[in-house]
Amino acid sequence: MNKNFFRMGLKNIAQSIFFMFLGPTLMFQSLNNKEHPWFLFIFILSILVCLFAIYKGVKGLKNIMNSIFKKN
Repeated sequence: MNKNFFRMGLKNIAQSIFFMFLGPTLMFQSLNNKEHPWFLFIFILSILVCLFAIYKGVKGLKNIMNSIFKKN
């Protein structure tokens, strides 16, 4: 088992969890303030944060699986 890949995977999973909460929170706030001039910018940013959370989660799982099952 490669401990460096495992640590990187856990780090990516932790970052993913943070962004999983940040993205929907931003989306909720932007949808509550539709008349604000920055509505569209914050809404698009929240969608990008949600997609980034998915990316980091998949990357973290891939690193964890590679650390456990990949032979040196």
